[in-house]
Amino acid sequence: MKTVKESIFSGKTVIIPMAEVQHIERDKRNGFEDGISIIFKSTRWSTEMDAWDNTAYLRHYEAESFLKCWCKYRAELESDVLMDLTA
Repeated sequence: MKTVKESIFSGKTVIIPMAEVQHIERDKRNGFEDGISIIFKSTRWSTEMDAWDNTAYLRHYEAESFLKCWCKYRAELESDVLMDLTA
């Protein structure tokens, strides 16, 4: 059975349950390249705003820290199906 050591990200401004994350989008605007939007399973697209509604937005160190935690979480969760590239 798959196990993960940590399933909750506790940052400076947010606490995010990793299992609720659907995907992550990088901010491509000039001056905001270090920002990410975290899209949750319950996040909906707003046609009025032409954007995601109720996302978490992180920048700087907190965004970098979240991405590291997210990659580790997914690697632990998917360890049964990941290829061993060390050979």
